[in-house]
Amino acid sequence: MSTRTDPVLPDTSKAIAASTGLGIVIAFMPLLAVVAVPVLPIPVAYVTSRHGFLSGLIVSLLAGAVCLGLTAPLLGVYAGLLIFMVLVMAGIGGGLVIKHGVPQFRLFVIMVAIFFVTLFLWLGALLLVTGNDPVSATNSMFDMAVEPSRQVYQSMGMSEQDIDSNISDARDFASSLPYMAPALVLLVSFLFSGVNLAVARRLFERAHQPFPKDFLFRDFRVHWVFAYVFIFGLICQLMVPYAPETYSSALELTGANVYIVTSVFFFIQGLAVASFFLRAYKLSRGKRLVVYTGLVLLEALLSLTMWMGLFDTWIDYRRRFGKNKMQGRES
Repeated sequence: MSTRTDPVLPDTSKAIAASTGLGIVIAFMPLLAVVAVPVLPIPVAYVTSRHGFLSGLIVSLLAGAVCLGLTAPLLGVYAGLLIFMVLVMAGIGGGLVIKHGVPQFRLFVIMVAIFFVTLFLWLGALLLVTGNDPVSATNSMFDMAVEPSRQVYQSMGMSEQDIDSNISDARDFASSLPYMAPALVLLVSFLFSGVNLAVARRLFERAHQPFPKDFLFRDFRVHWVFAYVFIFGLICQLMVPYAPETYSSALELTGANVYIVTSVFFFIQGLAVASFFLRAYKLSRGKRLVVYTGLVLLEALLSLTMWMGLFDTWIDYRRRFGKNKMQGRES
């Protein structure tokens, strides 16, 4: 446990500067936003866990106000509002959770919930400000991207017929996105939470600030209930051709949302199983990287990593095939 008693002002000043810089990156460098958004709450969380709620609130409000003022005249309130909400909700929320010393896995789950609520509220606020429903908003964004996409296809030498066919397929896919918003936002929240914890742990350790350390990725296991939730999603999709027309659309969308979310859960469990055996057999970092790359490719092509994670629910590879190996390694 750290016993340092640095004054509040230097920490808050650094946190405001770091948060403002990350906010500017999010607003003006969209390609980096996937990394910058989950990192954005860390300075506020650090100040909150170290100096308390009031200090974290001051940092989040000041940095959020500065970012909102800088971005609103050029980009509207959209980016600034996201930055402000992430700072206040994820920054202060994460800092308070860390301050109370919860286990790391519980911290991960709480951060997933915080990011999920934050993103949903932000999307809802955008729809309210623009006066659009989700489908209209998605179609408008797609229409804005059609012409640049057409130019890219033309530069690749594609015929107009093929271009129109690809754009039509993309439009059909974009039209379905609003109905899969719960699953997509949840997956983004998982990604953000994972990046947030990975970076925060490093930074907190360097600053000699306590951070939960009890969770090992190789021990990750989805609760067995999710296996049957996954099966329910499959059944929903299989029943679509036989369902009455009134319910077929709702049944298909329910099955798609459930399938997407649970598939990601079991893909992560499949990676955790691989991590367990890679450690048991003492593979080097380079070989582990090759294995993980192969598992990602297998998932993209055949979903095999996800199925490995799903069947681990019943087979329990780590207990059945790896227990003696790990005991020998530790002895």
